[in-house]
Amino acid sequence: MDIEKQSPRVLLVAPNISRKMGGEALKALQILLGLEALGIDVVQVTHSRVRDEVQAMNLTTQVVFVEDHPIEKLFYKLRLNWPLMVVSGWLLHRRALQCARATNPWLVHFTSPISPTLPYFRFPKFPVVIGPLNGNILHPAAFSDRETLAKRAGSLMLWPMQKLGGALFRGKRKATLLVAGGGRTVRALRLGGCSDARMVPSLDSGVDPDLAAAPRIQHVGHKARFVFIGRLVRYKGCDLAIRALRLAPGATIDIYGDGEERAALEDLAGREGVADRVNFLGWFPAGKALFDQLRQYRAFVFPSLAEANGIVVQEAMMLGLPVIALDWGGPALLLDSDKGILIAPDDEAAVVASIAAAMRRLAEDANEANRLSANARAEAERAGYSWPFLLKSWIGTYDRALAECGGKSISQWLAARSEANFEESRSV
Repeated sequence: MDIEKQSPRVLLVAPNISRKMGGEALKALQILLGLEALGIDVVQVTHSRVRDEVQAMNLTTQVVFVEDHPIEKLFYKLRLNWPLMVVSGWLLHRRALQCARATNPWLVHFTSPISPTLPYFRFPKFPVVIGPLNGNILHPAAFSDRETLAKRAGSLMLWPMQKLGGALFRGKRKATLLVAGGGRTVRALRLGGCSDARMVPSLDSGVDPDLAAAPRIQHVGHKARFVFIGRLVRYKGCDLAIRALRLAPGATIDIYGDGEERAALEDLAGREGVADRVNFLGWFPAGKALFDQLRQYRAFVFPSLAEANGIVVQEAMMLGLPVIALDWGGPALLLDSDKGILIAPDDEAAVVASIAAAMRRLAEDANEANRLSANARAEAERAGYSWPFLLKSWIGTYDRALAECGGKSISQWLAARSEANFEESRSV
């Protein structure tokens, strides 16, 4: 069959694909939608917990759901998190292997989980791409008391656990290619026995193409409205933003997100005497409606303590919404002093004071806000944050994996289809 008439089939595998869950679940969904838009025949394997949301999307993609197993429910009830992750990963892997044998894809792409320390299982007889992998990040030393006991123990045990995990769970070692972002991720993969020759550096994520097409925010006059977006969990550092309000008279902050820390954060706002300047707006789905809402703010306050990348930072940069973040983790890789305000995470009280100073400065100085806005937008465009641009680079990764295992090329198929469409349009 001519390549113009073939549709490359890619099997995507992820525990969750969801707008509501955000993070890596949203990333996995964007990859699916992007490949689908290119005309690639996609089959997606994911967990049944997202069935209702996925079915409401009316996707053309075939989606195969993995149901809960009784042993998963038992481990969840007993809070045996590590055994639960291993069993859940194995069940997802087993269903994906069944799907691959039934659908015979050109390539299998595990789009999550993204942590370089979680186990993957061998997937024989098919080219396999895993990633983007990103993680292995700890809190800054001044905030280490906020880390869970399990996280601290995990950091101490990283070397032996990666060595043992790499020997027992050989999926990453045997994958055709690993899409990896950041030095911490690469170091963790090396400890697990993965070869540098198999690692492909890449941006961790992209932004909605509608956002890339939207005009940049223009900042005018005095404005003291700020925004926080993210799950309300401790490591996101929302409490630092709330405490900063006490040192930034007249400033307000709207909080988009929900989570286990919401009640504690509401209490904190009351104790700090700023409850009338903090609005908890709950979860808001990512998309055009949210992006339109963000145009009313002067800056995005995001003092996360353990952000491996930060999709929301990329979105704010593309929109032209200045970012106030810690000089740590993902935001520190995406920003510099010409594109945002980065705060040294050396001391908790100093961080709060620096956030407040940044809020006061940006509220009063529209020119500075516009300078950061323009520079951030230019960097987002230069680096190719838009999902379509990022996916084109990943098609090159697919081609490399396919060349190692059989010589097919998705890029050639896309080029041939484009040429055929052009010839067809000329003949009309």
